[in-house]
Amino acid sequence: MGYISDMRKYIGHSPIMATAAMCIIHDDTNRILLERRSDNGLWCVPGGAIELGETLEEALAREVREETSLEISEPKLFDVKASVHMIYPNQDEVYYTDVVYIVKDFSGTLKQDEESTELKWFKIE
Repeated sequence: MGYISDMRKYIGHSPIMATAAMCIIHDDTNRILLERRSDNGLWCVPGGAIELGETLEEALAREVREETSLEISEPKLFDVKASVHMIYPNQDEVYYTDVVYIVKDFSGTLKQDEESTELKWFKIE
C-alpha cells in the first residue's frame, strides 16, 4: 500500500492532489517505451506517484523498476505539467503535477507488472 491508497481510506473517491514522476525511455534505435494500462487500456509512459520521503528520482527509478523491470540511470528533466486531471475507472479522482524525465541509460529485460497489460517499443515517427 502506498500513500495515496492510504489516503483513500479516509477520503474515498474525493479529488486529491499528487506529484508523479514519469519518463520517456529512448532505446538505441530512437524508439520510446510505452505501457498499456490495465485500468483503462490507454498507452502511457512508465511512472507514478511519489511516496512520502522519496525524491522524484527515487520515485521514478522505483516506478520504472516495478512497471518494466528496467533499471534506469541519469534521468534528465524534460517538463513539468500541473493540473493533469484523472478520474480512474473506480472513480478515484486525482489532480497530478507530472514531472517528466528523458532516460537513455537503462539496463535489464522488460517484464510488465499488474499495472499494465503490455509493454512495447514504438518508433517516434
